[in-house]
Amino acid sequence: MTKKLNKLKGVIFDFDGTLVSIHIDFKKLKKNLLEKAEEASFQIPDKNLPILEFLEYIRKNNSENNKTEDFISDINMSLLNEEIRSAEKARPLPGSLKLIKDLSEKGIKIGIFTRNCKQAVNCVIEKFNISCDVVITRDDVCNVKPAREHLEKTAKLLGLKNNEILVVGDHSMDIKSAKNFQALSCGIVSEYFTRYDFEQEEADFIFENLEDIGYLFGIKPLKTGKLPNGLLEYLLKTYIKNDSSVIEGPKIGVDCAVFKPDADILFAKTDPITLVGSDIGTYLVNVNINDILVMGGMPRWFLCSLIFQQGTTLNEIEGVFSQISYHCNKYNINWIGGHTEISESVKNNVACGFLTGVNIKNRHKREEAIKEGDKVFLVREVGIEAVSIIAREKYEFLKEHFEVEILDRLVNSIKIPGINILNEAKLLWENFPIKAMHDPTEGGLSTALYELAYRYKIGIEFTEEKLIFHPYIWELASIFDLNPYGIISSGCIVGIIGVNQAEAMAEFMKTKGVKCAIIGEVVGKDGVYIKSGKEEKKLTVFERDEITKL
Repeated sequence: MTKKLNKLKGVIFDFDGTLVSIHIDFKKLKKNLLEKAEEASFQIPDKNLPILEFLEYIRKNNSENNKTEDFISDINMSLLNEEIRSAEKARPLPGSLKLIKDLSEKGIKIGIFTRNCKQAVNCVIEKFNISCDVVITRDDVCNVKPAREHLEKTAKLLGLKNNEILVVGDHSMDIKSAKNFQALSCGIVSEYFTRYDFEQEEADFIFENLEDIGYLFGIKPLKTGKLPNGLLEYLLKTYIKNDSSVIEGPKIGVDCAVFKPDADILFAKTDPITLVGSDIGTYLVNVNINDILVMGGMPRWFLCSLIFQQGTTLNEIEGVFSQISYHCNKYNINWIGGHTEISESVKNNVACGFLTGVNIKNRHKREEAIKEGDKVFLVREVGIEAVSIIAREKYEFLKEHFEVEILDRLVNSIKIPGINILNEAKLLWENFPIKAMHDPTEGGLSTALYELAYRYKIGIEFTEEKLIFHPYIWELASIFDLNPYGIISSGCIVGIIGVNQAEAMAEFMKTKGVKCAIIGEVVGKDGVYIKSGKEEKKLTVFERDEITKL
């Protein structure tokens, strides 16, 4: 079944914890249930079983015990009282009422399916005037979710097919229900269920905030910059189908594709340039080169599409051609074709490159999988690319802060020290069993580390004092209120290496005149964490590159 967003006509929400706050003390209920079950000498199932399934097990496996029905009736009454008490305290969660209103105005049908009782749910819905077309509680079905019946009945009453609904919830049961019904699913991260939990359930979407569901229906506009990882991953999983010749296909945090033709392994990468005007050809070649290199490839063949705005002169086009030619020749790359046009559809010149490559010769054999304790390293300085862009774009203004000689040097950072990492990447691949490398481009160091953590399902912890920054990036960032952690940073490498090889690698790179530091390690928790002195906090996630603030 093809799951396309434009087919969606309805959203079916879980209730407690998704739309409204939940105050039910399940631990207390479960403790009371277990104590009474043991007192009655019942045959007891797995203690982690949810309460409704626990009671059903007791009913089926203790039918000869004359205490069974009284026990079940007593527990059901306790559960009902707790749900009604909770309903009195319940409040709509932030953004839930507005989301439902926006969806309804767009013609999207709204359903609720919940394991809660009808009395408690209706109380909350009436109290806060929660608009919905269908509400199906546990009282309305024989088999509650994750059984197919619960969701199937809800969809049927909405008059919708399984490929026309999105199922949203804060629990694995909601995702299981969607899978059982072959519907699209969306997990909402909470303190009880993390992104990792929903990934294990293979949710189609995972959002930190309920309002982000608006992305899927066009009621929340996408921000400029990279497409959010969750949305991108959905598109990749849904629409990209490869055969066994593809070794490394499209994934979050993967810098280029790796595929194996008859003769050899090839590396492939495409990347556009949109954030800069001048030196667009220089950026175009080098950012594509870098992404091939960090995956262990040597660039060989290059194509590009160049779209220029109306009013562009031949002189300007020739300048871009000159830049591309210079860098292709410098790195022994064959410029084998492309497309060039002037278009009234673009406001700024756009360049998109496509680069393929082959294995780096004498590449060191990779070590085993990434594991806790492996070291995270940084090669060269963070912020080289950003320094060049800021100095160029704000040149006249910055004359008030810097001497012209220094400004000219900052503009030239794109060439010296430069944003190309060919020599450094080759040294690493040829001499050490590198486990992973990544190229911090848009979104900077923060995005690069989060993408590594996302790709390998790991946590990363690093020490701020061990980072290597361009000497002027903090001063420039301060002037324009930018954060160097989230700023475009081609020209450096972040990677992961086994603990036994880390120090030797760092010392080796230094002997080659390359700045290199072991900045942190792989840890056994989700996310990316920054340590400064005795303090540790989660690294800021940047939805847009800081450079766009200019």
